[in-house]
Amino acid sequence: MKRMLVLSVVIFSIAGSPIQSVCAKESNMIMQADGKDTRIQRADVIVEKYRMFNGVLQYRRWNETRNCWVDPDWIDIA
Repeated sequence: MKRMLVLSVVIFSIAGSPIQSVCAKESNMIMQADGKDTRIQRADVIVEKYRMFNGVLQYRRWNETRNCWVDPDWIDIA
C-alpha cells in the first residue's frame, strides 16, 4: 500500500511538470512598437583558439558572431 502511494506521487509529480526546451539563436531581435522597427543589439561572442606552432603554444581570438578573427596574428604564450 505504501509502495503504491509513493509510486502514484512520483507519477503525478512527473506528469504535472512538463519539460520544455528553449532555443535562442537570433543575435538581433526586431520589435515593432508604434509601427517602427527597433533592433536590440547583442554583445559579440569571442572565443580563444589555441595551436602549437614550432613547439610554441599560441592563441588567437575568434568572433563567432561575425565569423572573423579579432586579432590580426597569432600571439605566443610564454
